[in-house]
Amino acid sequence: MSTQTTPEIDADDETLSIDGFELEDASVASHFAEFDDGDRAEELERVLRLGVETAGLAATTGEEEYVERKFEQMRSDFEAEIERVEEEVEEKFGTDGEVPAVFEKHLGEDGTLRSRLDDAFGEDGVFVDRLDDELGEDGERIQAALDPDTDGTPIQRLRSQLREDISQLRDKIEEVTTEEETREEIRGRTRLKGDDFEDTVEELLSDLVYGTSHSLEYTGETTGEIANEKVGDFVLTLDETDQRIVVEAKSDKGYTQPDIQEELGRAIENRDADYGIIVFECEEYVPNKVGYFHEFETDRLVVTLSEDEEEDEVEPGFLRIAFNWAKTRAVQNYASADSGTDLEVIQANIGQVEDKIGQFSTIRSKTTSIKKTANEIDEELEEIETEIGERLTAIRTELAGNS
Repeated sequence: MSTQTTPEIDADDETLSIDGFELEDASVASHFAEFDDGDRAEELERVLRLGVETAGLAATTGEEEYVERKFEQMRSDFEAEIERVEEEVEEKFGTDGEVPAVFEKHLGEDGTLRSRLDDAFGEDGVFVDRLDDELGEDGERIQAALDPDTDGTPIQRLRSQLREDISQLRDKIEEVTTEEETREEIRGRTRLKGDDFEDTVEELLSDLVYGTSHSLEYTGETTGEIANEKVGDFVLTLDETDQRIVVEAKSDKGYTQPDIQEELGRAIENRDADYGIIVFECEEYVPNKVGYFHEFETDRLVVTLSEDEEEDEVEPGFLRIAFNWAKTRAVQNYASADSGTDLEVIQANIGQVEDKIGQFSTIRSKTTSIKKTANEIDEELEEIETEIGERLTAIRTELAGNS
């Protein structure tokens, strides 16, 4: 028998406080009497902890027993349901069940479906008789329908349609081939604009050095003589004098004349070049006073390859002229002042070239609006370009002969 007073107990997540607790229980009192006064508080703490853990274990055990009872009940219910389903399956699908009986009635040897199939498709069936009526004896009617040489038959109509389609396809192939050959012929004079103007310029420059001893190098991704500077997309090296011509490709708006001169100067310095060319995609991208072809000082040149953004193609002739001009200027600068070079002859030829370039620009602009006479105009452009090349060659010959 044990009795106890009503103590005041305060508890939170961290602390338990018991005030005025007194318990009359002989076994408990006897247990604590065995400890000294200084050890009884520690023993009380131990007993309380043990009691709490035991109480929690008892609660968990009770819950586990409850869960086990529920699972056992569910298992019994499942077993009963399985037995019921097995009985129904046996009743429906067993040897003497309803389903086998239905299959035998309709699909067995004497079933209704087999009988009806024999009536329809058997040797004496309705379908065989109808085929004989439609196709004729030994199928002569179907043979006639499949004869490609008999007018009006489906096969004959199909063959005629195929022949017509093949003929149209052949005409289309010839048309496309002719168009492509024409495009390739025109490509020698003009180039269709691509998605990347830098690629277009590289292709045109490659054509310029092809079959010559000059060399072309793409430098747009490499740093040059100026720290962290990549200005100068291409470098052309002349075989005769080992001089370098730097080419910068531009497809941007908003450049002023000072901007152009400054960028050409940086490109020449960065690529250790003797002459610089900046190539714009169209004339709209440069100031009006620059135009198709404009030289600053004697080592910087601006050239544009089309009139405006709406044009589908660029004029490679301008770049060919620019390259020839740059070669001439480079050789002129290479020749020493006291080499005996006739500067009056050179200046006269340069003046003639400048006049011809102006004429070239004027005529080239007409091709955008006069498509019917484009071939005649392009032929005239070729003649002018050839004359420009001859005069520039004469200049270089004069320089080379007296250097």
